[in-house]
Amino acid sequence: MENHSNAVAGAMASGDVDSVLQIREDRRAACEAYKDLQILEMPRTNLHLVGTAGAIRIVLEWLRLDLREPIVTWRPGQRLELPSPRRAATLLLHDVSKLTSDEQHRLVRWLDETAGQVRVVSTTAVPLWPRVQHCAFDDVLYYRLNIVCLNVTANGLTH
Repeated sequence: MENHSNAVAGAMASGDVDSVLQIREDRRAACEAYKDLQILEMPRTNLHLVGTAGAIRIVLEWLRLDLREPIVTWRPGQRLELPSPRRAATLLLHDVSKLTSDEQHRLVRWLDETAGQVRVVSTTAVPLWPRVQHCAFDDVLYYRLNIVCLNVTANGLTH
C-alpha cells in the first residue's frame, strides 16, 4: 500500500521511532483483520471495526477495493445521508460513537426499511458497549451494527 509506505518514510525521516512502530503494528493488525474478513465471506453482513485509526484505515482501503457497489460515507460533523433502502449499497460510518441520539434513532428506522439490501460498515476508536450501558448509545443500533465485530488494535485481533 502506497499510503503505508509514505507514512513509514515520513515517520522515519522525522526520527519518530514510536510512530514507525505504531504504523507497522497497525498494518499487521489490519492484515490479520482482512484475512478474517475473507474467511467469513459474509457479503451483506454489517461490520463493526474497533481499533486504531491507522489499522481501521488500512482495512477500509482493502474493503473499498472488494466492494462492487456504491459506498455512502458519513463522518462526524456531517449531515447523515442514508442511501435508498431499495438498492444494494454500503453505508460507511466513521466514528459511529459520535452519532447524535436523533441520528441513532433515524438509523435504526432506516435499517428496518432496508431488509438486507444495505450493508453498514461502522468504525470507532472507543468500545461502544460501555456507552450502551450508560445510555449514551442506542442498544438496538449497537446490536444491529455489531453483527461482525473486528478489533484491530495493537494488542492483537479479536472478533
